Amino acid sequence: MKRAWAMLGGMTLLLVVGCTQNYDYRMEQTLDRMKYEQRLNENLMPPVAKGKLEELLIYLRPPRELAGPTQTFQMTVVEPGKFDVESTFIEPEKQSLHVLARVDRPKAAAKKAPAAAEAVPRGEFNADVVDLIRNVYGVDLNLSQFKEVTKQKNTFKANTLDLNAKKVEIYLYGSKTTPHKVALIFEYPKAAENTVSPKIGLCLESFLTGEPARLAFAGGEVEESAEGDAGTGEGAAPGPPI
Repeated sequence: MKRAWAMLGGMTLLLVVGCTQNYDYRMEQTLDRMKYEQRLNENLMPPVAKGKLEELLIYLRPPRELAGPTQTFQMTVVEPGKFDVESTFIEPEKQSLHVLARVDRPKAAAKKAPAAAEAVPRGEFNADVVDLIRNVYGVDLNLSQFKEVTKQKNTFKANTLDLNAKKVEIYLYGSKTTPHKVALIFEYPKAAENTVSPKIGLCLESFLTGEPARLAFAGGEVEESAEGDAGTGEGAAPGPPI
């Protein structure tokens, strides 16, 4: 009997210790998350809402001091209809962020109406973006020069242009099989690299599309298990660095 009581006492002690450790772990995770959120707020602007990005479920927080989107796309003149989003955020004379995006959406039911004007030809998204950048900066650039990088759970194809006094960082998100395809193009003076780079990293970490973006815009919690585009980070929840 004494042995049975001893075993019961030992099991109870293990259960108590396990619960305490689990509580401590969850509390530590909560504190880490709060610190990370504070870091985001200190380095990034609020999410871009009430516009095309929110409508297409693209959750973006530009680096702090970048205002926008501007009324017109500042990078270059783009054929109307070439992209679904053409936005620029800018800190005059210092830095800018250009955003290009396409989103595959269900086609509306056909209606009897006069034939619409022929749409602007669209190629593969990444190829169209690279072609545009190549023409704007006059550089030799192709997709084979891009390398895969991961920022938290978001995966991008990335490349950096060194243009004398400034740098241009290009991040391509999504693939042919994902609904959201987004290009984030950061421009900044070389002298500001140490200040700007950490903010760009946080911007990429907090980036969301699809249902997680909808939840984030609504101010809700983004679940780790939220579904999205496999292999691109779409649907992944940003979290504190490990």
